[in-house]
Amino acid sequence: MDRRRDSLALARLSLTLPHVVTIVKVAGAVGDIQTNLVTNRVYFVHSENQVGVLDGKTNQVLRNVKAGDGTTFLTVNSRTNRIYATNFRDASVSVISGKTNIVLTAVSVGQRPFGLGIHHGSNRIYVANLSGTISVIDGKTNRVLQTLRVGGSPALVSVNERTNRIYVTNVSTDSIHVIDGKTLQVVSTIKVGRNPIITPAINSVTNRIYAANNLSRFASLIKSRTLGKSIPIQLGRLQSEITLNPLTNRIYVTSAQQEGSGKLFILNGQTNKIVKTLKIPTFSSILVNPLTNHFFVGDSEGRNLSVFNGRTNTRLIMLRTGKSAGNMALNTRTNRVYVGNTSTITVVQDGI
Repeated sequence: MDRRRDSLALARLSLTLPHVVTIVKVAGAVGDIQTNLVTNRVYFVHSENQVGVLDGKTNQVLRNVKAGDGTTFLTVNSRTNRIYATNFRDASVSVISGKTNIVLTAVSVGQRPFGLGIHHGSNRIYVANLSGTISVIDGKTNRVLQTLRVGGSPALVSVNERTNRIYVTNVSTDSIHVIDGKTLQVVSTIKVGRNPIITPAINSVTNRIYAANNLSRFASLIKSRTLGKSIPIQLGRLQSEITLNPLTNRIYVTSAQQEGSGKLFILNGQTNKIVKTLKIPTFSSILVNPLTNHFFVGDSEGRNLSVFNGRTNTRLIMLRTGKSAGNMALNTRTNRVYVGNTSTITVVQDGI
């Protein structure tokens, strides 16, 4: 009787722990990956000019949509059910219907469009062009509303939905441009560390922005209320990725360096102090699930996905994924994590 009770308890525990649901075969290495929480669809870049569409319910690839030349990054408007993809080599953004899975139009933007982001409330899409401009697209008309000439190489975009401010990194000038989404003007340009070729993390609760610097040994904090000089957060190592949990006010910064293994720095967002340093694979990806307070660390050169408890900072479980656990996306409604691999996508259920 005790053995049966123990077996049932173990079975319940295994269901509550994160676990791999399935590994879906796709064509080519998976690049950027995004989810639509409303339709339960997953969109991913692969084969350079293809956007794959995965049904989150059946875990089947519904279609591969041919976008432009050199498709790089995606963003999804879950309200209008449209997907936007930057096409690096033909200076355009493809607009894809989430209902029909076809390209509705291609919007011409600046040369070498790279990162992009969307403000859902205004239905405006912000595109960073490495040629020195930022394009603002009206999601209703699919026309460029404004072209901001900032110089240098604007690269990656983060949007604060609450404040309607947009933050764009510039890798040539080592700065972040702050755009007012109402006036569509640059209200400030703030210096950060060297080569901020990493998407900034925004805590919409504290209204603070965190930038990881790929060629500096400190991260940068911007207080959006004042927009003064950025505050350096000393880490002692170069950085490769940054994310945060707004509910716990913890910031997670990965570091990959040739002189040693990777490290993960966990920061207290109130004090800006390191509360924990973890050893991780040299080249790692990271994702945080605020609902479960779990964080996921993928091995970009292996097949392992480590899941950590955000309260104790200890590893809960190590999962086996497809080859090269890279970019990840989260659907907070289904509590599923999608891990891009080489020729596969690993679907992980974060508990039940």
